[in-house]
Amino acid sequence: MAGRIRARLLNNRPGPRAWIDPWLLRIRGNPERLAFMLHRLTGVIVSFFLFFHILTVSRPAREGSWEAYLEEALRLGEPNITSILFYIAMGAVLYHGINGVRLILVEALALGIGRPEKPKPPYIAPSLRGFQRLLIYASIALWLVLWALLGYVMFLR
Repeated sequence: MAGRIRARLLNNRPGPRAWIDPWLLRIRGNPERLAFMLHRLTGVIVSFFLFFHILTVSRPAREGSWEAYLEEALRLGEPNITSILFYIAMGAVLYHGINGVRLILVEALALGIGRPEKPKPPYIAPSLRGFQRLLIYASIALWLVLWALLGYVMFLR
């Protein structure tokens, strides 16, 4: 009996597949997992953005052609591939920053952690039932509002 339960528990573990393909993990009904996945994805996007941003900014400095760089920067308000990629990158920076502040509030200041309790079979962390869940939803809502405002300022103004 114990061997069967152990085998069933081991089958529920995602293992290394989740590290390679984290979308295998279920995020439905688990906003903490959704926030984690978005934080991981936006971290990768921000890393690529910083790498390419340093490359594109350092080239005019080396070649002495700041006028061409300024013309490209002024064209960010027009809908082209550069401005759309910039808009996506700024959305990633916004989410990563807002979720980072939420993580600091939760992990460093223990805001919304709650008291530990004895786990019961369908285990739901006490932190996901109250204030922490509200913080996750509030951070996602704030991100969407700020990203939409950024889109308005960039493209429609």
